[in-house]
Amino acid sequence: MTIGWKYARPIKEKLMTLEEPGKPLPFDADRRLVDEVMAQCDIKALVEGLKGKDAKAAQEALEAFGKRLMNLTIELADSKYMDRTGEMIEKVAKQTGISFPHRFERYVELSILASRPTDRWNIAKATTKELVLQVSSCTLQKMMEEAGLKDLPCQAMCLASFSAAAEKTGDKLNMEVNKTLSKDGMCEFLFSV
Repeated sequence: MTIGWKYARPIKEKLMTLEEPGKPLPFDADRRLVDEVMAQCDIKALVEGLKGKDAKAAQEALEAFGKRLMNLTIELADSKYMDRTGEMIEKVAKQTGISFPHRFERYVELSILASRPTDRWNIAKATTKELVLQVSSCTLQKMMEEAGLKDLPCQAMCLASFSAAAEKTGDKLNMEVNKTLSKDGMCEFLFSV
């Protein structure tokens, strides 16, 4: 027997909504987080501000931007835009005493999504000892290259951002840049405890 179209339920009706009584609990990042971070941490304005700066001044500007970006992301992600994933990560960390890599990784992923939503990146490894992040397409690097700033240390922004996340989580991490987009076709960051 074939079920006709008028008897089939739409897929949306088949999905279960997880919620506390009267409060939906989304698992994905809220688009408003992205909009708010992008409005306050504008990559295009950062790149414009780097023009004419020497490498040291550019590095300082990139580091300041990275810290500001991560601190804003953390503030919004842990309050106004807390999602179910964040709640569960915090709950598990509290119960197990294991923070790394999940708490740190959440902040890193949200900061990339919020500031550069079109970037291509991947978590290549995530254990309680190591986290490997690979970025194969980066808006900042592309904009800097187009502006003739390809020789400036763009990784300074990422590393400062990641340091701010590690400070928030209390994870004492070693951070290494194993590959760079300009030389290797991707930036690869290794975080280890």
